[in-house]
Amino acid sequence: MTLPPYVPVQRANNNQGDGSLYSRGDFSFNEAQDCYVCPAGEVLQRKQIQNKDRLIIYATKEAKTCAQCAQKPRCAAGSRRFISRHIEEAVLERIQCRTADRPDMMRLRRATVEHPFGTLKERILGNGHLLMRGIGGARSELSLAALAYNFKRVGNILGTTHVLQAVRG
Repeated sequence: MTLPPYVPVQRANNNQGDGSLYSRGDFSFNEAQDCYVCPAGEVLQRKQIQNKDRLIIYATKEAKTCAQCAQKPRCAAGSRRFISRHIEEAVLERIQCRTADRPDMMRLRRATVEHPFGTLKERILGNGHLLMRGIGGARSELSLAALAYNFKRVGNILGTTHVLQAVRG
């Protein structure tokens, strides 16, 4: 039986201006027309896709639309407002709803999964950075780290004398 993933969704903060600008949550997304509508009622259309960051960027057709808006001081620090949306935003929203509905699953995750990852990152890998490049190198390095972690856990649970006897045969 496979359980659905329960993952905390990390969201970027609106770090433009002094924090008084509208956040992305103040804009409504129209999925049918693939656009955002700003608090003043203007439409922000899809402008570009950033494949590297997996983002879709939305903006008004012309910068003068924002320049003439009475809400601009609360909306944009630059010439116009841009909104980014992750390519898989719908999936992220479903995961966020699922996780919010089951806070007990996040407690279980912290107790069972986060501790081994933290131990691997800090105690076994040292500084938390991988030394090898590429997916193959990363896979090898993480496999060795997991093996070391598992040996350490077995030693802590069964005792080192029992583990040494088992290794000797």
